[in-house]
Amino acid sequence: MVMGRSGHAACVAQLHAMAHAASAVRTRASIGLVNVSPVFFSYVGGSDPALKRRPAWLAMRYAVRNGRWRYVVRNGLACGKRSWIIGVSLIQQTERTVVQQFFLSLGNRLCRLDLAPDGAMREVDSLDMPCNIQYACADAARGLLYVVCSNGGVASRGDTHWLMTVAVRDAAMRLVGESVALRYRPIHVALDRAGHQLLVAYNLPAAVTVHALDDAGRVSEFVAAAEGQDLVGWFPHQVLPMPGMDAMLLTCRGDDATADRPENPGSLRVLRVSRSQPRDATLVQVVAPRGGLGFGPRNCGFHPTAPWLYAVLERQNGLAWFRLRPDGIAPELRGTVTLLERPESLVRPQLGGALAMHPSGRFAYAVNRSHAVVPDGDQFVWAGAENSIAVFRLDIETGAPQLLQHAPLAGLHARCIDLAHGGHLLVAAIRQPSARRVGHGIESCPAGLSVFRVAADGRLSLLRHHPIDVAGHQIFWAGAMPDATST
Repeated sequence: MVMGRSGHAACVAQLHAMAHAASAVRTRASIGLVNVSPVFFSYVGGSDPALKRRPAWLAMRYAVRNGRWRYVVRNGLACGKRSWIIGVSLIQQTERTVVQQFFLSLGNRLCRLDLAPDGAMREVDSLDMPCNIQYACADAARGLLYVVCSNGGVASRGDTHWLMTVAVRDAAMRLVGESVALRYRPIHVALDRAGHQLLVAYNLPAAVTVHALDDAGRVSEFVAAAEGQDLVGWFPHQVLPMPGMDAMLLTCRGDDATADRPENPGSLRVLRVSRSQPRDATLVQVVAPRGGLGFGPRNCGFHPTAPWLYAVLERQNGLAWFRLRPDGIAPELRGTVTLLERPESLVRPQLGGALAMHPSGRFAYAVNRSHAVVPDGDQFVWAGAENSIAVFRLDIETGAPQLLQHAPLAGLHARCIDLAHGGHLLVAAIRQPSARRVGHGIESCPAGLSVFRVAADGRLSLLRHHPIDVAGHQIFWAGAMPDATST
């Protein structure tokens, strides 16, 4: 199996051209030859029935997609009659070379870090926004981050609110396009599945807005809005594009009863932008078990391959699930399981938090969070509430989550979690510094990023905690840039 000189020379020339082009791409990954070994050739040549009689390029992509080959190849060339392949690897999946971008907010500062597969992190740069960052979402294909910020906060509405677009592929992050003034303090932002629109949720007052994007990803115009309890419910906390339909899901937490007012009900709401009245979003469906009383969803996630919707119930410390239909959500609640390890020993405030769905569809991760402290001498220490990640195995047939583990966190109140490196790592952002009593002493627990290894069975093991000096701020948002290069 030897190529002729002319075919070999042509392949090498093409390889050099691709390598030159790849060197201009900021990937922080190595560029190298694909291994044309007998083992690899056996994949292409057809020893695996699944690959037999496939063209070399299709076989290569199939092997990557099913985890049978270590390289993600973005450019390849089939050369000669025997389908030899030479190519350029823009991302080599080895623990020494691959990094993934990770972002966090500290007040108005957006920080970018490199996250390695072994859990190591390195700060790359930072960029100041006009006011405090509330949330962000990524467009990996365009290398953009959409950031919503406000001078308001949890306890105040504020009067200055912005939607910013940040380019993150270059050596230094930079703002692109026009800054867009928003009506209210934004609490969540998401990109639609086609990459054509941004969805922004607001909780005070309750509202949602839709903004169009041009081909370059810049915010081009306002499209639609909906506000008021009749349309968007009580305390919208998250907005997501619905899978399989041109609509959005608004997750509405509701509010617990107080001495002055009754409980405000929670709900899941499906809205659509009308083509006949494009500036108004219309309500398609409301799902509110028991009228929404005792139902407080904060964050939702869709199963990647099966028709299941999961909702973390912040006020009830539970994980609920529903079946999806082609036209929306089946209204029947399929079930609820507790997030807590010790539900009988509740220390308030105790809240359900962020939700991360594993890309395999086999596992879900939900945060137990609390900032409850008690005085201990001249300090305040943890009050004994639960700060952990509840790990669930998902039954693809019934949707039912089965508890596998409670992974303890190294600090109070992880506001955000995210999966990285294809679901092999999970990062939890510890919002604020704290202290806890350990035996006869008091241990300092800095804010920062806790990186966990995700095992094959879904369980978590702590790799390292990266302490961060928040300088009086909080890690209010954190998240990974999805890998746009994976096949």
